[in-house]
Amino acid sequence: MQLKIRVGLLICLLLSASHTWAQGVTMNFKNADIRAFIEFVSGFSGKNFLVDNRVKGSVTIVSPTPISEDEAYDVFLSVLEVNGFATVNSGSVIKIVPRAEGKQKSVNVRESGSAPNTDEVMTQVLRLKYADAQQLVALLRPLISPNSHLVAYPRGNMLLLTDSASNIRRIQKVMKLVDRQDAVGVQMFPLKHASADKLAKTLSGLYAKTGPGSPTSIKALSHQPGNILIVVAAPQMINEVAAIVKKLDIQPKPDSGRLQVRYLKHANAEDVSKVLTSLFGGSSTAAKTTAPGKTLFTGDVKIVAEPATNALLITADPSDMNALNGIIDKLDVRRLQVLVEALIVEVSTGVGEQFGVEWQSGNNFGGSNAAAFGGTSFTSASGVNINTVAQNPFATGSGLAVGVTKGTLTFGGQTILNLGALARALSTKTDTNILSTPNILTMDNEEAEIIVGQNVPFITGQSSTQGGVTNPFQTIERKDVGLRLKVKPQISEGNTVRLELYQEISSVDGGTAAEGGLITSKRSIKTVVLANDGGMVVLGGLMRDDSSVSVQRVPCLGSIPVLGEAFQFTENKQAKTNLMVFLRPHIIKDSDDIQLLTNQKYSDIQEVYEQPISGGTILFPLQDNKIPASFSPEHDLKMEEQLPAKQEP
Repeated sequence: MQLKIRVGLLICLLLSASHTWAQGVTMNFKNADIRAFIEFVSGFSGKNFLVDNRVKGSVTIVSPTPISEDEAYDVFLSVLEVNGFATVNSGSVIKIVPRAEGKQKSVNVRESGSAPNTDEVMTQVLRLKYADAQQLVALLRPLISPNSHLVAYPRGNMLLLTDSASNIRRIQKVMKLVDRQDAVGVQMFPLKHASADKLAKTLSGLYAKTGPGSPTSIKALSHQPGNILIVVAAPQMINEVAAIVKKLDIQPKPDSGRLQVRYLKHANAEDVSKVLTSLFGGSSTAAKTTAPGKTLFTGDVKIVAEPATNALLITADPSDMNALNGIIDKLDVRRLQVLVEALIVEVSTGVGEQFGVEWQSGNNFGGSNAAAFGGTSFTSASGVNINTVAQNPFATGSGLAVGVTKGTLTFGGQTILNLGALARALSTKTDTNILSTPNILTMDNEEAEIIVGQNVPFITGQSSTQGGVTNPFQTIERKDVGLRLKVKPQISEGNTVRLELYQEISSVDGGTAAEGGLITSKRSIKTVVLANDGGMVVLGGLMRDDSSVSVQRVPCLGSIPVLGEAFQFTENKQAKTNLMVFLRPHIIKDSDDIQLLTNQKYSDIQEVYEQPISGGTILFPLQDNKIPASFSPEHDLKMEEQLPAKQEP
């Protein structure tokens, strides 16, 4: 039944419209279905409509006089607005949807100019010159419908409004009255952390007006006491300034101060301070240009070493502090150590042989009669001959001495033995073995030195008189005689150690002041070598063989075979010296390595020191040698276990 009524009503509308299209459009509807009304508008306008299923309702229009098609279409838009619907253009089709969804569809967007006086849904961009967009939102919100959309864009000081064109037109008229050049705002900001004086200077410099196209300038003042910032600016600038003040008025973090104390774990504070100061070019100003457009540090940096606590006192901007800490972390690392073991072996052998016969014959030289005398005399290296023995028969020197005497002789008031013959024979052999094993522990790239020896005096001058007065004196210079090892290791990649070393072995071999001073021997090596971790290398050495033969004899007689032995003195000497120096480095990487090597060295010296010694008497028995237990590695481990764990500063 209802369908028949609707069809009939539609036929009547079409007949009525067809009668008046030639002269205009007459709209007289009473409780007409809105869908039938849409079909009516589509008929005279020639537009295609896509109607949402939610579009329902009735329409009542009283129009006694005909109107144009454009005016009739505007009435159609108004009817949709009254019923809560809107049109949205979509190519060749016009969508009719609920008005609340119209603002989310592809409606027309206008950037300038006045909006048309229709009820079409559209989006208008409203640009403001003087007023603040965010403040106007609160003012204009009551003037738009709940289904409309209004938002402020502070960066461009604009408003985006989606509403009917007629209402947008009304909003534009209101904005002309509000958006005036003489609008000025004043706002006070009580600051909690930032300084009002400094913040006022910052804002004045930030918004300084430098040209026609520059941002609008503001005026920032500080009020003391109270730490209050006063800002005078256009209303649209107040909110922007307020956002900046909020970001700047913050409490600094405790670690973001300019002064920081950094305690070092391994490195030396003075050395690190010198390295970092050299990085800044010797100046406290660290903002050095490292590349075009780049700087090393943004502010001034100053570093002072405190040797007592091995700490660095750093003054820098918070932005530079992280970069400095990163550099210090890479410098403050545990350095490797090197234990250098040297082996010095010296073997010396000396062989000497002496044999000779000397003759002497003579009578007393005190008479007036002629007397004959003669003989042979061969002086050995020790200065002994038949004449010295004749003066003192107990000064025959070393070895075997056999002589034949016949009374005494007086010569020059001196009585000597009448020594007719003297045979001397001596054979010597000397073996010397010297073994030295100096050890020294040092850090990587640090020079170390060990000296084991004596400080021996050497006479450099003497005098018995001074200015005619007896004043004997001697000038003495003392020198170190013994073993000396100086080494500087440098660890390279692949556990290879580069060693700069100087090795010296010196000793006193004899001599007296009467002979002109002491005689010293010296063997030294200065070189640079590469050695593997734990590998032994030979540094150098000496192999020497000295031989000498001395024969003293009577001409002709000494050359006779066998018989000539009675008329000559033979002395043979032979000396051999073998000296070799070896070296072995050990890289100490951690505390376990140093503890292992310490235990080994301690066991070696303990075995030697505590070895029983034979000897002693009942009255004076030998005491057992014991190293104090407090110096044993086991004692150190027990003490470490009892101590509380250390906390890093």
